[in-house]
Amino acid sequence: MSGMQRQVVLRAYAKGNPRATDFAIEGAPVPEPGEREILLRTIYIALDPLIRFSLDETLISGASRMVPGEVMVGPTVSQVAASNHPDYAVGDYVEGRSGWREYNVVAPDRSDYRGPPRKLDPALAPVSTALGALGGPGQTAYEGVVNVGRLQAGETIVISAAAGAVGSIAGQIAKALGARAVGIAGGADKCRALRDLGFDATVDYKAPDFADQLKAALPEGADVYFENVGGDVTLAVLPLLNRGARMPMCGFIAYYGVGMEGPGPDHLPGFYRMIMNKGLEIKGFAGIFAGQKGLDAIAGWMNEGKVRFPESIVEGLEAAPEAFSSVFSGHEHIGKLLVRVAPETC
Repeated sequence: MSGMQRQVVLRAYAKGNPRATDFAIEGAPVPEPGEREILLRTIYIALDPLIRFSLDETLISGASRMVPGEVMVGPTVSQVAASNHPDYAVGDYVEGRSGWREYNVVAPDRSDYRGPPRKLDPALAPVSTALGALGGPGQTAYEGVVNVGRLQAGETIVISAAAGAVGSIAGQIAKALGARAVGIAGGADKCRALRDLGFDATVDYKAPDFADQLKAALPEGADVYFENVGGDVTLAVLPLLNRGARMPMCGFIAYYGVGMEGPGPDHLPGFYRMIMNKGLEIKGFAGIFAGQKGLDAIAGWMNEGKVRFPESIVEGLEAAPEAFSSVFSGHEHIGKLLVRVAPETC
């Protein structure tokens, strides 16, 4: 296949929260697949917050650091447009990490640490769910609730960033396990969406009486705190955790644009006292460890109607920079945030 395509490149390292001007859309030739390679036509791009870790000029955390001029990294769902590999046929749908561009050539035998592109069956679920409920966010939610949080029936879990891709699934998993789920989100619309998903209670962290709302939603405290945010939200949650509570630490988006030392005051002494006094168990984790077991469990709950997969889709590759930047500035999206680059069928 010959011709030109569009791709999003990093223009400048992010200073604090990313801005749309940190990225640029450029033209590039559509690559040709070589021996045992496949050409992928991008359908959906996932705007994962963790991509932010690759955008610091000095590597602070994460597995990689991008250089200005490089094509933006990230998970995608694509369709095979041309194939020189026996395991992939033209028309197959796959999930992988082919980046923010319209086309990319992938060598399945030489794929990154996540392995070769995962083939998808559109008859089982919408292919977009491979980037959400039946992908990394679903695995992360399962890992945090089931394996790290060890949530039991009758217990209470409180989830920050509950309207996001991970939090919205985590709350539904909690309900499927027979637990009580309390979601923290920003704004009345997000809180309403969470209640529609089955959350027992929701709390608006933007409300002036947030702390009072949180206490009212947790009259008997919380046994698990699924941490996605940090900052003032976590400071409000900590005193309400029960003794022996577990705190799966999935993210800390309030600090993604901050280096090793943020602005004062220093809350670490109080945090340490809380850990000791309450016997808190805190563990950072990566969702990929949930593996296929987690995805199979979520697929089963989806078939039973216990887990739904909210998605927010913005249209066109050119929308990616602004949409990604909005992740860090109080956006109104519910569930998994995706960019639709092309229709699902040629």
